[in-house]
Amino acid sequence: MELDDIRKHWEKEGEKLNLSERVTITSRDPFLGKLEEEFILQYLKHDQDVLEIGCGDAAHAVKYAKQVNFLWGLDIAQSLISLAQQRVVLAGLSNIKFQVGSVLEINSIIRRPIDCAISQRCLINLPDWRYQQQAIVEIWKLLKPKGLFLMTEGFQDELVNLNSLRQKAGLDSIKTVNYNRNLVHDEFDAFIQHYFIVEAVHHYGLYLFLSRVYHPLVVSPEQPKHDARLNEIASLLCKMVDAPELKKFSYNLFYVLRKRDEDDMLK
Repeated sequence: MELDDIRKHWEKEGEKLNLSERVTITSRDPFLGKLEEEFILQYLKHDQDVLEIGCGDAAHAVKYAKQVNFLWGLDIAQSLISLAQQRVVLAGLSNIKFQVGSVLEINSIIRRPIDCAISQRCLINLPDWRYQQQAIVEIWKLLKPKGLFLMTEGFQDELVNLNSLRQKAGLDSIKTVNYNRNLVHDEFDAFIQHYFIVEAVHHYGLYLFLSRVYHPLVVSPEQPKHDARLNEIASLLCKMVDAPELKKFSYNLFYVLRKRDEDDMLK
């Protein structure tokens, strides 16, 4: 899909959503979303001005805003931004501002440096590596010196590993939807380190192993449901046990990235 096709996709999906739904196309797996959210909240501080890129209907943004000084929410779909504004009114928050726009244009939209940027499965909505690179550079430019980029995104390498395991277990491969393009380590790792210091990489390997392999095997021939009790238990276990040996199956990874200054980039 091209950029405008992806925008139109999310515009249509936003028109179908309502704030009472638990499982939606913007949050297919509520327990994975919660794990992502809890990692992000660990790095947010009360004095920060924050931008959430691809904020959608603000399901996560309202929680982030309670922990920071000010939060901008950016999304390409007006329908999702309208839902986000409704959610903020219901939450009674006054320190959030929403804007329709693309991550590729953030420096012409925000127009002031920020302390922290959040991308929660937003970069994978860009259909080509060149756009993903452009987005990363735009985020780097927008951040204050030593600013923080909290990025939880999909990676193709780990999805291949998980699919290999699923195939051995007699399960179908998980396919990437046509409006997503997962990051690839051969492209991403060297590029990101030119602009950012990688301070930490967290994974959801135990959760994805249990929810994407164990769960479907247990309920077969029925289809597993993302909001099932078994996935809830898997998410609780993921918070208790790191299971580093399962990182290779974590096709979603959470990077904590610190902005490099220009002098450091030249070394």
